[in-house]
Amino acid sequence: YIAITLIEVVFLLLGGMSFFDSLVHAFGTAGTGGFGIKADSLGSYSNYLQWVITIFMLIFGVNFNLYYFILIRKAKLALKSTELWFYIAIVVFSTICITINIFPLYSSLGESIKHSAFQVAAFITTTGYGTADFNSWPIFSKTLLFLLMFLGGCAGSTAGGFKISRVLILTKKAGNEF
Repeated sequence: YIAITLIEVVFLLLGGMSFFDSLVHAFGTAGTGGFGIKADSLGSYSNYLQWVITIFMLIFGVNFNLYYFILIRKAKLALKSTELWFYIAIVVFSTICITINIFPLYSSLGESIKHSAFQVAAFITTTGYGTADFNSWPIFSKTLLFLLMFLGGCAGSTAGGFKISRVLILTKKAGNEF
């Protein structure tokens, strides 16, 4: 947890963010609390900094037991995690759907992807950071973000929500009931 937070601070510093801002945003990302120091959250920071925070929000949404497996050199166990792959699939699927849906609102595909990926990461991890006024997005995108907020990240992560593992358990149980 500490190591990942420090790595994020370094990446934020490399992007030109001040030391104080880097610490505040790394702590807000690590704890998925989303505390920022600007009124526009992260909207006025560079694309690089927004991408760094997007990636680290998603990293902190992963089950920390998987990082333990990597630390004890059992990465194959971590990569076999159904929860991890389901989490990644949900993030990728949601980002693609929202990108397509909001594309007409932005000047480029890259900008649409950036805003979509950032908001998906912020909502699924319940971090709460923002880069865009998603309230002006189409109802489909807002509904998907709303559902992601309830779904949440992986069990054993700092993310809030219902948790991916519980969804998997309920899906398996429902499948057995039929």
